[in-house]
Amino acid sequence: MNELTKPGSRNEGGGHATVEIDDLRRPVWLEATESFYKKLNRIAGVCGLTRYQALSKGLDALMREMEIRNSAMNQKIKSPSQSEVFRRTMGQVSRNYRATVSEEERRERGRRNAQARWNRRHHSEVATQQNLMRKEGG
Repeated sequence: MNELTKPGSRNEGGGHATVEIDDLRRPVWLEATESFYKKLNRIAGVCGLTRYQALSKGLDALMREMEIRNSAMNQKIKSPSQSEVFRRTMGQVSRNYRATVSEEERRERGRRNAQARWNRRHHSEVATQQNLMRKEGG
């Protein structure tokens, strides 16, 4: 039987316990502790944000961190320090290359990329509509 681990509770090692079951119908603030609100108020104050803005930016940062951690590069490069060095190096290579490309060429590439994105989106929407029509007809 799965045991529900209450968010915010501590495991034996002192770290946060893993949530095995998360009832998405239950409001999250019912599980927030006084220390959570103190931390939220402190961080929001230091950053000059509302509490909502602090939470929203924190969630965005968590998602970016997960995307970086799960990126194809990080799947191949196991060492976080090597991954960071590679990321910074490639960023510098990209900036150096961009400095050699004219503004007109950047604009043209941007236009082509936007057109390609629109075409992919439009193609996907058309395919979805066709699939729906097939399901309704069959």
